[in-house]
Amino acid sequence: MSGDVFQPDLRGHIKPDVLLRTRRSVMEAAHLMQAKRARQRRHVGIALLVVVGLLVLFAPALWSAAADVVTGETFLDMPVVMLALSLVFLSALFAVVLMQLKARKRGANDE
Repeated sequence: MSGDVFQPDLRGHIKPDVLLRTRRSVMEAAHLMQAKRARQRRHVGIALLVVVGLLVLFAPALWSAAADVVTGETFLDMPVVMLALSLVFLSALFAVVLMQLKARKRGANDE
């Protein structure tokens, strides 16, 4: 590439090939940034949907366990223990899913 590419021509304008290459690279960068933002929004939406789904799924069980504890049962009764174990298991499962998504995102950013 010659050194006169970035020099203005006789009329004082930048050569069209430099202008087009610059425009293409800026448009490509803008498209990549927009795609990245959309992907991040989608991942946050999926994570929130899963959390709300788990909350809706376990709301009756939580209500029942709270009512049992208030009426005199202890935390060592079978329904309360099973609910606590299932909540811990699902929380751990959700954490693993989030870590996998983060690792996949990190791998995609490295490419």
